[in-house]
Amino acid sequence: MFFSSFYIILPALLAVVGGAILFISGSIGCLMSNKKPSCLHGLFVYFLIIVFCVVVTTAALAYTHKRKLDVDLAPLKDVFQNYSGNSQDPDTKAVNALQRELRCCGVYNYTDWLETPWFNHSSKYEVPLSCCNKNFHDCNGTLDSPLLLYNEGCQNKIEEKLRLVLDIIMMTSLVVLFVLVMSWITVAQLMGHQPPQEYRILDKE
Repeated sequence: MFFSSFYIILPALLAVVGGAILFISGSIGCLMSNKKPSCLHGLFVYFLIIVFCVVVTTAALAYTHKRKLDVDLAPLKDVFQNYSGNSQDPDTKAVNALQRELRCCGVYNYTDWLETPWFNHSSKYEVPLSCCNKNFHDCNGTLDSPLLLYNEGCQNKIEEKLRLVLDIIMMTSLVVLFVLVMSWITVAQLMGHQPPQEYRILDKE
């Protein structure tokens, strides 16, 4: 619910799919390593082509999403605005879990809570307890003690996490592409290698 579309997780899903196909092609490569050129070599190449397409798509999507994270995270502010304080409310549960896990408060900082309907209707000068820094056990969410709260906003935290993941996906994709090229070269050499013919002298009758 924090993202504008489902497509932001596509790079991760494609990376998993590519890894699964690469595992299958690697198993085929092990089976044919000591055998003469056969249909397994062709099947191995086909799998490598599929992996190549998946990896290139994964890297392209990761690069694209990295450049427009602000757009992808646009719904984040709306989720905070829908915060109700009810522990059964999905938006409330999501916001509290996010702030606890990422150790953040508000969209950009804790002052964002001053503009939410929940804050205006609560008649209390405080933010949710999930904003409290875990190092301070006496924190009760009051804005009179802002030093006890997480100072960094959740959007910055999410962007940092996503950028790290997308960078890892892009770097891994480059490594996999290099391995694929080397595999193609190796298979081409194996398929082009013709073992010398064995000749023997036939006995004359």
